[in-house]
Amino acid sequence: MKKTLIFFVIVLVSTACSDTFLDRYPKGRWHHGNYTPDNTLDKGILVQAKLAEAYGTLRGWPFCWANFGMNNYTTPDVEKGSSPSDGGEITQFKSLSYTAGNSPIADFYSACYRSIYLSNEAIALVTTLDDTETQKNTYMAEALFLRSVMYFRLAQAFGGVPFVDKVLGQNEKTPARSTRDEIWQKLERDLTVSIPFLPTRKALLTSNNSGRATQNAARAVLAKVYMYQKNWSGALGMTTVIIASGDNGLSSPYDQIFTEANEYSDESVFEVYCDEKPIEQIYLGSQFAQIQGIRGIPNLGWGFNAPSQVLMDAYETGDPRKAASVIANGDVLDGKAVRADASGYKFFNKKAYTKLSERSIYGRPAEAQGTWVNIRVIRYADVVLMHAEAAGEMGNTGDALSKLEMIRARARGTDNTILPKITTTDIAELRAKIHQERRIELAMEWERFYDLVRWNEAKSVIPNFVVGKHELFPIPQTEIDKSEGILTQNPGY
Repeated sequence: MKKTLIFFVIVLVSTACSDTFLDRYPKGRWHHGNYTPDNTLDKGILVQAKLAEAYGTLRGWPFCWANFGMNNYTTPDVEKGSSPSDGGEITQFKSLSYTAGNSPIADFYSACYRSIYLSNEAIALVTTLDDTETQKNTYMAEALFLRSVMYFRLAQAFGGVPFVDKVLGQNEKTPARSTRDEIWQKLERDLTVSIPFLPTRKALLTSNNSGRATQNAARAVLAKVYMYQKNWSGALGMTTVIIASGDNGLSSPYDQIFTEANEYSDESVFEVYCDEKPIEQIYLGSQFAQIQGIRGIPNLGWGFNAPSQVLMDAYETGDPRKAASVIANGDVLDGKAVRADASGYKFFNKKAYTKLSERSIYGRPAEAQGTWVNIRVIRYADVVLMHAEAAGEMGNTGDALSKLEMIRARARGTDNTILPKITTTDIAELRAKIHQERRIELAMEWERFYDLVRWNEAKSVIPNFVVGKHELFPIPQTEIDKSEGILTQNPGY
């Protein structure tokens, strides 16, 4: 992505380009289809170039690879997959044996701050725009949103971290860690400011400009910030607005959510744009799906992030989400039986499966491994379940049950013999039902570990979990060393 944008800036200087760079397909990349010689240079294009780079970090290898380990392999529901020895330091997450020297953790930390740096550069450029620039407030809102997304991920993983809200000078050092509560307060401020200036999902669809921040995406991140503080009324307020907006919904069948045809569907609250269309010279891919793709025949990837037997046993009898989430060795897909690699794990994540019809268009090579698959970071089902959880914790069991039923009804489809409606009004029982529904609905989607931690259930569910240590990941030792002692380590590391 960085090389692409460097090339793009060179093109800008020599030939000039349009201030609608990110509005044109493919978003965030110079291409003969989105450039005309008579366009004039505008400072806004430089802002958009920085935003495009910041978005690009979300589809980058460091962010994706580490997230699978940190968010999923740490739990009993997800196996590392692939072959037993494959993955290097990523194997440490299954046993919780990672240390401050773990490379994927360090790469994740750096990727988040790289995105924050780019967002801060965009903010600095926005301040130089004339007030007549119609997109000025939207640019600022996007930059604040992207910065908030990364600070949420950092605080989620490490607790308090340095909060940098400007481009540091050459001689300025990284500040000391803010507390996690201080980070939450700053995110509340920035997300609240950004929401009114962001577009809706439907507006982006209309302008053929999907894949960017929306109002509901910002509200959803803010709802998560509230959830981590157990600010149930704040979380409920955000999810209520999202649900009432009508900008999202549950109309996509569960087994179709992750297909190319259903990109930016009403299920999409925040979705990272990826694409590979060689015939159109578009190469904005991610290894997100390749990491998880079938290792064997068909050869769709490396077989990581796979369902465990524990997860497979957790589905209710007849739940169609199991068949939509799990591929087993021998399953027939697109008319052919899956043959797992002889030395590899025998199950795969079906949410990352790319249909044959997707692999044979736009000039994609025969062995294409899903580099065009968008990353669904926040789904509408996540929002509805957050609403159910917040309502339940506030004692509004009726509201909680109705939202829980929305999720189960979509999963149930027309088969009323499965997934019976939940009716309990006992708070403890309802809480357990909601927790279980999140586990199943969002299986293998980067939520489980942090859910268990914030519910205080990790100690009883995750083997080797040490209370007072494993709630947080270690600050990378390389970062502590570079800070010359300004950064401190988390307990237990």
